[in-house]
Amino acid sequence: MGDIVKLGRFEKISREVLISTSKMLKDAKTELFHDIHGKVLEVGAGIGVNVFFLNRPEITHWTAIEPDRKLAQECRINLSEMGERATVFEGYLHELDEPANSFDCIILTTLLCSVPKPDEIIRDVHRLLKSGGKLYVIEHIGDKFGIRAGMQIIAKFPWKIVTGCNCRNDPIPALSQEGFWEGINGDVEMDPAPLRVKKFSIMLELLKPFVMTKLTKAGNK
Repeated sequence: MGDIVKLGRFEKISREVLISTSKMLKDAKTELFHDIHGKVLEVGAGIGVNVFFLNRPEITHWTAIEPDRKLAQECRINLSEMGERATVFEGYLHELDEPANSFDCIILTTLLCSVPKPDEIIRDVHRLLKSGGKLYVIEHIGDKFGIRAGMQIIAKFPWKIVTGCNCRNDPIPALSQEGFWEGINGDVEMDPAPLRVKKFSIMLELLKPFVMTKLTKAGNK
C-alpha cells in the first residue's frame, strides 16, 4: 500500500464534506440501494463510505473507483472487511480494463458535480452496464429560487476551488442521453432525496437540494 499520505487543509475540508454528506444521505441510500446485487461498480468511491450499504451477501463483488491516491488509501482500509469481494481501482473510469456489459449495478453518488465531462462518464457507465442493469444516482442540484440559490451563485467558484464540486450542479442533461434507459423519453426525472439533518451547516446548505433516481439500461444497446 505504501506510506499513508497526510491530507492537506483543503483535502481535509473535502473529506469532512464527504463524511457529513454521507451521513445526511443515509436514509436516501437505504431506500435507493435496497436491491443492489451481483457485480457492482462505484465511480468516485471516495473513502469508501458506502461499505455500510454494500457489505451484504447479495453483492458478489464491488469495484470501487477512486482516482485520488489519498482517498483511495483510506478506501482500501474501509473495504478491507469485505476481503476479496471488494477491490479499489486507483484511477479514472476510462482507465478501467473491463469489457462492455460487465456490471449488474453501477453507483454514482455526488460524482457528476465534480467531473469536467459528465456526459462522457454516463456514456462509459452505460457501456459497462449489462442489458437490464441498474444505474443508481444520488446528486445535488442548484436551487432555483431564494436565499440558497443566491448563496450558491456567490460561492460557486470559491467552492469549486476548495472542494472540486460545482454547487450549481445539473446532472439531468448528462443522464438524459437518448436511448440509454428503459421507459425514458426526454429528460430523466429525479425524486427528492430524503435527508437526515441534525444541525444547520452552511457547507451542506450550499449542496441542497438533493435528488436521486434508479435507471435501467435499455436492451440491445
